Amino acid sequence: MVEKLHVLMNGREIGGLAGEGKNLRLLYNQQALDSPRTVPLSLSMPTTSARWKGNVISRWISALLPEREAVLARWRRDFRVTDMRAESLLPYVGEDVAGAAQFVSADRLETMREFKGGIVEVSASDIAQMLRAARADSSVVDISTGAGKFSLAGAQAKIALQKTASGWALPYGAEPTTHILKPAIPGLESQDLVEALTARTAANLGLPAAPTTLDEFDGERAVISERFDRVLTATGWRRVHQEDLCQALGANPQRKYEIEGGPSAAVCGELIRRYCPLQDVETFARTLITNHLLRGSDAHARNYSLLLTPGEVRLAPLYDLNSTLAYGANWAEHSSMSIGGEDRFSYVGRSNWENFALSLRLEPGWVLSELQGLAQRTPDALADAKKQSDLVQVSSAVGETMLRNVTNWCAETTKKVFGHS
Repeated sequence: MVEKLHVLMNGREIGGLAGEGKNLRLLYNQQALDSPRTVPLSLSMPTTSARWKGNVISRWISALLPEREAVLARWRRDFRVTDMRAESLLPYVGEDVAGAAQFVSADRLETMREFKGGIVEVSASDIAQMLRAARADSSVVDISTGAGKFSLAGAQAKIALQKTASGWALPYGAEPTTHILKPAIPGLESQDLVEALTARTAANLGLPAAPTTLDEFDGERAVISERFDRVLTATGWRRVHQEDLCQALGANPQRKYEIEGGPSAAVCGELIRRYCPLQDVETFARTLITNHLLRGSDAHARNYSLLLTPGEVRLAPLYDLNSTLAYGANWAEHSSMSIGGEDRFSYVGRSNWENFALSLRLEPGWVLSELQGLAQRTPDALADAKKQSDLVQVSSAVGETMLRNVTNWCAETTKKVFGHS
């Protein structure tokens, strides 16, 4: 049973959470209901209703937690929690999660309302120890299986810290983290480099990818992503609310792939069109095209998010981008979301792209033009990414393999769709 947790956003209480299982409930307070400036906890739980309960809230909370069973088991041991429900961990880890919401117990309420908190500086060796501990919870991905899913055994290990003027720090109290640090996935050579290269390639193509760097801490390397749900103001760091597309749709986060019943491109596109400007639907389409050209097999609904601010919803910057072409031309055979009804990369043809366009209510001619242009530009965008200072220092063959396979795959895609390379 979850005793009442106060739900805050940047010091302002918007409601409370209590109960368990089917009786878990979210109750917005009257102030939140009366204010047009209130940001709801989720688009799947708008303030048009004061009370939400059951699956919609439990699924949303589940998506806040790591997917790795090893991590969840360790947390339950550390916090002496025997209940297997996701909400049972929220009193212990709910003060700094994705987005602006904080889930706060009564004894911590004053601290969070008054933004009390601080930071503890951490050294490179401290960070290295944290990264090693995070990686210890990770399963090794077997590249020989050909499954081509980066999160085959669950989400990637990660830690969160705050970047300071002098280095890095571990925040406490109301102070937020600002960056996500991830060690490479065990079993995939230089996967951290691949993620950084993929993110830089997307940025070079004009897509709004979250700023990503590669750094080393006392011998432990990590890919570092700047959090887009944090913003620095005159008074310090502030949280910005966000949720992934599974959360926004009220979908089961354990079924994130379309083949498992997860959200399709059409469903995601319709959600984005409903709440965001048209340019965000077009950005979503361009991202799906780019993921196809990079054979990014893990671009499921949980790897797209929306930013929620008063009076506006926008597609968030892109994150967790990975190209499987670093590990072989055909390592990944299937995409997370089908293109016009086809999820096998090598079988997607012109009619699939035309159907894909119609499913997003976009002009087929526009989608085909974007596909052709991005296919021409992607190899050069990747080549430029490889030359950037923090990436060029990494000694690994995967960058060259990735460039060679991306170049060949873009040419193959162009020939298949347009009849010429």
